[in-house]
Amino acid sequence: MNRMTIALAVSALLVAGSAFAQTAPPPTQTPPPTGQTAKPPVPQTTPPPTQTPGAKPPAKPAPPPEPFPTGATVAYIDLQRIVAESKLGIQGQVAMKALAEKLDAALLAKQKEAVAIQERIKTQQGVVNDAVIQSLGRDYERIQREGQFLQQDRDVQVNQLNQELLTSFQAKVLPVVEDIRKEKGLLIIFALGENSNIAAAHAGLDLSTEVIKRLDAAIK
Repeated sequence: MNRMTIALAVSALLVAGSAFAQTAPPPTQTPPPTGQTAKPPVPQTTPPPTQTPGAKPPAKPAPPPEPFPTGATVAYIDLQRIVAESKLGIQGQVAMKALAEKLDAALLAKQKEAVAIQERIKTQQGVVNDAVIQSLGRDYERIQREGQFLQQDRDVQVNQLNQELLTSFQAKVLPVVEDIRKEKGLLIIFALGENSNIAAAHAGLDLSTEVIKRLDAAIK
């Protein structure tokens, strides 16, 4: 938080405090007539706040993370979590989705074209001569071949971009992990992937949050 933000926050608190101090004082009680005793004021109890039916209760704050255990010589990171939560991983996911949607749109258009040819063959069979039906059949086979090529090309492009992103991700993550290992004097940091797991470990040994924090700080 910069100085301007801090100043604005403090100013807002001061304004709120001043407005609260300027609220009207409670009305004074009129003394009772002579010969009558004053009745004590009836205390006004504030009813408990009602909860809207079906409303979700307020979420409980997340527990603080476990501190890194003193004297530990090993740790681990969750690569799937780093990919899912870091800015670098999210950028890769967005790029993959954009490419897949673009290629899928072209493939879907070709499939619709093939279906349209099939419908023409069904509706015109027995109405037009055989030469027209044969021509439509050749068009359908051509579109099928084009669709198969688009499918193969889609798989190649998606796999190629995925490999490029993984290579780039690894090149940026590994130096960060190595820096953390040196700073903490660790012997090794394990990397959990899709098919790997740890049977039991202290929660503080998970350095994924620290890796995500440093990766995000490096992205402008």
